[in-house]
Amino acid sequence: MKKNMFIALLGLVFIGLFLTGCQNGDADGVTVIRVWSDNAHERDLREEQIARFNEGRGLELGIEIEYTVFGSGWVDTIRLAAQTGEAPDLFRPNGTFIREFIDAGFLVPLTSLPDMEDFIAKYDGYLTENLQMFNGEVFTLPYNLTTYKFVINREIFDRNGLENPPQTWEEVREFARIITENGNGDEFGFALGLQSNWIASAYIHRPAAHLMGHHGFNHDTLEFQFERLAPVLEQIAGMVADGSVFPGASGMDADAMRAQFAEGRVGMLPAVSFDVGVYNEQFPANFNWEVVEIPNLVPGPAPYRTLADGTNLLGVGAAALESPERAAKVAEVFRFFYSDENMAEMFEHGLYIPFRSQAIDLASRQPEQRGFAEFADVPNFLLLLPMPDNHVTIEGLSINETILSTLAANPTMDPLTAMRDLDDRLNTAMREQLDPEVIESFRAPAGRDNRNN
Repeated sequence: MKKNMFIALLGLVFIGLFLTGCQNGDADGVTVIRVWSDNAHERDLREEQIARFNEGRGLELGIEIEYTVFGSGWVDTIRLAAQTGEAPDLFRPNGTFIREFIDAGFLVPLTSLPDMEDFIAKYDGYLTENLQMFNGEVFTLPYNLTTYKFVINREIFDRNGLENPPQTWEEVREFARIITENGNGDEFGFALGLQSNWIASAYIHRPAAHLMGHHGFNHDTLEFQFERLAPVLEQIAGMVADGSVFPGASGMDADAMRAQFAEGRVGMLPAVSFDVGVYNEQFPANFNWEVVEIPNLVPGPAPYRTLADGTNLLGVGAAALESPERAAKVAEVFRFFYSDENMAEMFEHGLYIPFRSQAIDLASRQPEQRGFAEFADVPNFLLLLPMPDNHVTIEGLSINETILSTLAANPTMDPLTAMRDLDDRLNTAMREQLDPEVIESFRAPAGRDNRNN
């Protein structure tokens, strides 16, 4: 009996060792490469691509990709994992923590992986300090373009005799008033989701960059200038005061805001290129809606060129350097994720606007989703440059909180006063907390001219 118990216990030990080996990716010569992201909108297609890799080239190379997508707590999740040594081999870097992770050694340069120089060279001339590069070293690569437009409910516009989309923010306010007055409590001109701080960036100050020349930081004078956003905020605040904004904005988040548009109860909203998926799949808008240009402050062309984000996909975690063999396999996985072939498929499904035009050239068909072509139509654009806001700590409300506070039902400050106060707090903190050479690293590249000549 004792002998049998010993054999059973020994068997459990071997099983435990086998499972541990599997978790570390060492079983049967297969290395499990862990990849984490918060890109939920592309998960289904990405998992199909990964399955094909795991069953094909991955099998040949002894690589299995383990892919995990996280939700709204992504930043806290990856930060905790990094601090406890549980971070994966590859993960999506976020502007709120990328510098922190680099300084702590949680994120390592792409050149830490073998044979990456030629791959990185494909992006020569497109890599930006403090966005993909830090202290001259490359830590990530741009994957797709994020663009900014407006969406309108064409059926609501037609019912209200509004033939053309608004050309100025003053017209936005006037159209919103007309739609709301005629809506009998069922239709409203505009909507806000003040429970989601990120809408201040995605739907307000980044889309207004072609009116400001930047999205909050002047890269020529090296100072924060959110004061330039005040005229846009004044028009939105005016809509709140007019009662033209969908009721309950203070208790709504971004999804609830967009769901109301999809239900046909809101006349117009700012929108981001990822909203193509929202209005076609997440909250299908079963009516005639259109993607139009962001309004200007005055009639005529905007003073500055259209600005778009070059969005990064993956960075390399310290776990990838566990051994030379693992590093080589992580390099294979990184190149797989960034391959033009995979991006072409993403483009065909209307999930991304590729950063590299070569991926578009490989596509076998154009995406069919309503609105995608309009979001992808950004001729003569420039890439948005990063701000040093994540490198300083300011007293009081954050940038997004300050912007949204001016749009509350009972604001404590008018937009101009609030933006001037925000600039003062940010510029004071920057001068006190950052070395001059760090501030200088945010200067616009020589020869960059974003004026709309």
